[in-house]
Amino acid sequence: MKTIPIQSIKPHFVSDDTLPIIENIENQSSNQYLNKIYQKMDVKTRNNISIESGYFILTMMPSLKCSLNCPHCYLTKEQRRSNDILSLLQLDIALNKIKAYYNKKEIKEKIILVYWYGGEPTEMGIDYFKDSIERINQTLHKEEGYIIKHTILTSLIGVDKSWFDFFKTYCDGHFQTSFDGLMRGKGYLKKWQEKVIEAKSEGLSIGAISVINYELLKLGAKETLTYLSSLGIEECSFLPFMLNEQNKDKSYGKYARGMQAWSQFMIEATEYYFHQKLNHQFIPEIGQLSFIVSQNSKKGLSNIAGQTLFLLPNGDFVLPDYKNGYEEYMRVFGNILKESFEDILSGKERMSFLKKQILRNHNIDCNQCDYAHQCVMEFWKENIPGDDCFGGKSYIEWLLNFQRDNNNNSDFKKIFNQLTQSILY
Repeated sequence: MKTIPIQSIKPHFVSDDTLPIIENIENQSSNQYLNKIYQKMDVKTRNNISIESGYFILTMMPSLKCSLNCPHCYLTKEQRRSNDILSLLQLDIALNKIKAYYNKKEIKEKIILVYWYGGEPTEMGIDYFKDSIERINQTLHKEEGYIIKHTILTSLIGVDKSWFDFFKTYCDGHFQTSFDGLMRGKGYLKKWQEKVIEAKSEGLSIGAISVINYELLKLGAKETLTYLSSLGIEECSFLPFMLNEQNKDKSYGKYARGMQAWSQFMIEATEYYFHQKLNHQFIPEIGQLSFIVSQNSKKGLSNIAGQTLFLLPNGDFVLPDYKNGYEEYMRVFGNILKESFEDILSGKERMSFLKKQILRNHNIDCNQCDYAHQCVMEFWKENIPGDDCFGGKSYIEWLLNFQRDNNNNSDFKKIFNQLTQSILY
């Protein structure tokens, strides 16, 4: 166990009496739970990650219910207040169809990462979660070649201690939570921080997902990472603030600051990350940093969303797509309650979507870009004229130059070699 000293800089919104001093946190950066799975894959699977090859990121959204009104949310208020839920019987139908598909494909080893999103997934109740996860684990059983990992993304605000025990039992003692600075207000942040401290006191591992917004940019990347470090958060990812039908009239203009601001934030974050690493200080692993560096060692089209599907309460399999340039919406590929899994995967809508990803939305600048294989575009869309691209080209160029300039330094090289083996994103 390694004692982690509290950082000398703290965010301006954290008072001395609430700043946690987290000690005796084990540094797990070299053996993060997702990377353990990645190391088990053969070379072919690492370079050709897709549902069809046996690597499936199943994003479960069996309920969209959420009592919050976050500015970046892509769900309507009606969806967030709905009590509709994917029943356990319907879940069984979906699981058996997925299993039938892999039986037919005769793939020996199937790796399925189950991400529980929403809405706020914990609002479905702990009993539903236990029953659902046990059904998944039993239907897609390890004796039949399935490796299953469950991760829950929660706001944490309504989570009590019973959920902490649940995370230990069903999620390898790990969960993800949203952190967006003061975007939701000081009262929300205070409650969130208290819950994080409580979770860490229970020995849980935490990853944070942040949408880069005006409030986080005001705070700054260095102070953001200092704050997350002080809470003992092991992993973090930083996503752009996307336009959607719910926020385009007000919140998008108020909080979004574009991709150039995102890239500058990431450059500052990465500089601080390496500073702390070289000084043997604890700092969270950064998902986008790990992804870009690890893509150097991969071939093929591993960043075209070929391994991912979202499952909605009505049985629809969907993914984010874009209209009117870069306005986000959910594109439906088919309904697992009415169709076979194979028909959904090979259907017209998914094939059209994957073609769009492979052709990079016909973006001239993307198709001519040397970094298209490494970029963080995630789901391909039109870039904003005059801004950095949604792939974060400015950051990628800076990062690769930074790596080249420091490649003769053994300490830097060791860190980059560790990142090469990572799939944190």
